[in-house]
Amino acid sequence: MVIAIIGILAALLLPALARSRAQARSAQCVNNLRQLYLANAMYAAEHDGCYCPAAPDLNDFMLPNAPPDHFGGRIRWHGVRATPNANSDFDPKRGPLAEYLPDHRVKECPEYFEYRRRGEVDNAFESGTGGYGYNMAYIGSMMALVEDPIDSVRKGIRDVRIAHPAQTIMFADAAIPQEGYIVEYSFIEPPRFVSASYPHGDPDSSYTPSPTIHFRHYGRANVCWADGHITSEKWEWAPKTNVYGGVNSRWAVGWFGPHDNTLFDFAPEAEYAK
Repeated sequence: MVIAIIGILAALLLPALARSRAQARSAQCVNNLRQLYLANAMYAAEHDGCYCPAAPDLNDFMLPNAPPDHFGGRIRWHGVRATPNANSDFDPKRGPLAEYLPDHRVKECPEYFEYRRRGEVDNAFESGTGGYGYNMAYIGSMMALVEDPIDSVRKGIRDVRIAHPAQTIMFADAAIPQEGYIVEYSFIEPPRFVSASYPHGDPDSSYTPSPTIHFRHYGRANVCWADGHITSEKWEWAPKTNVYGGVNSRWAVGWFGPHDNTLFDFAPEAEYAK
């Protein structure tokens, strides 16, 4: 009988213990995001107020005489790789934020342990993100302002352009599903494609960007906003599959909030009412 009672107590306590450990890992994730925010803020302070570019050479494959395999670029906010394609890993100690981060690298989210690495599976084209994505469309580039696709990603947005920092996402838990597995991804994509012609996203496009916010903390994602505060947000919606055929809901990848770019856009929310 004593053994039976111990078994019952263990069955009752183990789920609570697992949840407690998950909460501790989530707290570490929050600390990691806070470090990323501080690093980006320090970068901006030393670069005329411009935040770190997310991928400044992303579109260099469009340059005249660019090699055919020059797709993706060498530089990301989190590291630099030897090749302008997915044939090498990003070195975090060479990234543009490295000098502002402890140990010169992005720390990994302790809850992000299910992803597959480059070399293990096909199409694991990013590495070294720590499980986090950056708001490239509106903070890590000037895609909403500059028409030329090459120049539009060279610099990040200036901090003074962000109308409501407390309502604009900067970093968040991120990943992207493939068919049967999940991989790292450098950016958090807004629900609508962004360009200088459609700075708030194209409302008439028949295509939706693949969502990349990863709600890995018991169905919630840690989100760092442009004023530095961090919230825990619940998964709300996503298209069934992404461009790679990955099932978004299976991997808890999607969006929270409205079906437009309000939470990503540096513009005042009032502009969405026009």
